[in-house]
Amino acid sequence: MASAGASEPVLLDPRGPAITAMQCTVGVGLLLGGSGFCVYTTIRTLAEIGDTTSSWAWAGIGVALTAAFVAWVGFGTILDACIERRATLQLAALGVDTTALVLAVAPATPSNDHHERLLLSIRVSGPGFEPFECEQKVLKHRFGGATQGTVLPARVNPATRVFIIERPPERLHPGDA
Repeated sequence: MASAGASEPVLLDPRGPAITAMQCTVGVGLLLGGSGFCVYTTIRTLAEIGDTTSSWAWAGIGVALTAAFVAWVGFGTILDACIERRATLQLAALGVDTTALVLAVAPATPSNDHHERLLLSIRVSGPGFEPFECEQKVLKHRFGGATQGTVLPARVNPATRVFIIERPPERLHPGDA
């Protein structure tokens, strides 16, 4: 079991620089577009607020709030990309190579994009940290070959307990050699 004060283990989906750059580009587009449109609609709404014949005031407030929300989503996208990339780099620099023993495999709910997933119960152990057990949802097409007792290569940051697991080795069919 984990020692007192240790953080919960987190399965990381490693991000490379290209994915991070694309995610930041999308985030900047949302942030700049949303905030610019928010400022525009706010100024227009304030300019026409005294005109009693205009119904723009309420629509302008709604549009400005929607644009502000889009800008907030853009900011969150940039922040998420930076946090995930930093965790990936820390794991590469400070992580130790370990193994993850599959204790149980069960079906899990599909992902948001309708990919089938599995729930893996695993025990991660290796040098430099106290072994821990956790349950993680993983994509079935990547880990469908994992069964109880399968040993997966893993890498763990002992300080944060952030880890990655690799696919199980491909099984050779009887005719393959």
